[in-house]
Amino acid sequence: MKLKRNKSLTASPSHRLPTVGATNFLEYRRGVLQRVPTTEKVKFFLTFTLDVDPDANTAVKGRPDALSYPLEKGRVEIAATARGLLETFRVLEELDIQATLFFEARSAQLLAQRVDLLALTKGHEIACHSLRHEDFLGVVSGMPLNKMQSQDIIAESRAILEDIFRKQVVGFRAPYLRVNHEILSALSELNFKYDSSLISDCLRPFCIVNSNPLWEFSIASLRRGIQKRLTSYLIPLFQGRRSPEEYLHLIQALSMKVFPAPGILFILAFHPWELFVDHSGRPYPDEVSKELVSKFKKVLAGLRGLPSVEFITLQRYLERNLSKVD
Repeated sequence: MKLKRNKSLTASPSHRLPTVGATNFLEYRRGVLQRVPTTEKVKFFLTFTLDVDPDANTAVKGRPDALSYPLEKGRVEIAATARGLLETFRVLEELDIQATLFFEARSAQLLAQRVDLLALTKGHEIACHSLRHEDFLGVVSGMPLNKMQSQDIIAESRAILEDIFRKQVVGFRAPYLRVNHEILSALSELNFKYDSSLISDCLRPFCIVNSNPLWEFSIASLRRGIQKRLTSYLIPLFQGRRSPEEYLHLIQALSMKVFPAPGILFILAFHPWELFVDHSGRPYPDEVSKELVSKFKKVLAGLRGLPSVEFITLQRYLERNLSKVD
């Protein structure tokens, strides 16, 4: 299994590629990164994603899986995630947006006991977010998993998800966005079609594994060429550090740039539990949760109304734009 050489891919999610510009772009052609001129305005694709995992979860020293805060309880909670899913899907249905849902398999099993997941997620893409939110690289747990262990966990996760949702799972996002070459190689060997774990300022998917191609749909972290840092995760919105208007302004400005076909892809992401508990597991007052739902809806509704933006699932983008790439 040969991976594309990139020295900046490390054990932490700090993978970065050159920034998208208005007059040139970087793309892979037959395994070679090339700068190509851009002259044609094409679609700006946007994917809304959810990381569906336990409430306010964190890696724990001495064990590979995650627990919910407060850690002294020694368990995972799913109540806020369940409430967050229901609220999120109410908004998505109202705005007619299909999303890509990265499910932790354990959470899917627990949620299936509370809600009708098949009915709730109808029309949306299901992707894999590990089995029990493993700290694959052992950054916090101190227990790094080898390639075979990681591959077995990911394979089991996918089997559980495909059994619950009765559809094929082709995408993966690592817990904590922590991957290395071994995990990417394992994904390719398992016939996953894409990963979405690397943080980058490159907004065009790129092929990160040569044989049995594995595509990378990067998590955005943009600074150059815009007034303020723009990231995929909506944490700044929920923490009051960004307003809905700022998100709309920044993404609209980005969507008006000129890019080569098939266009670029910007990903938005958050955890459903973030609407109802903070990152320490403390519940929000009802009025705070209502405000957070309103902010999140305002961002999606504003983006839905932009003529230059097309919402698309990651699997659909792959099938439409990358399935015939040489």
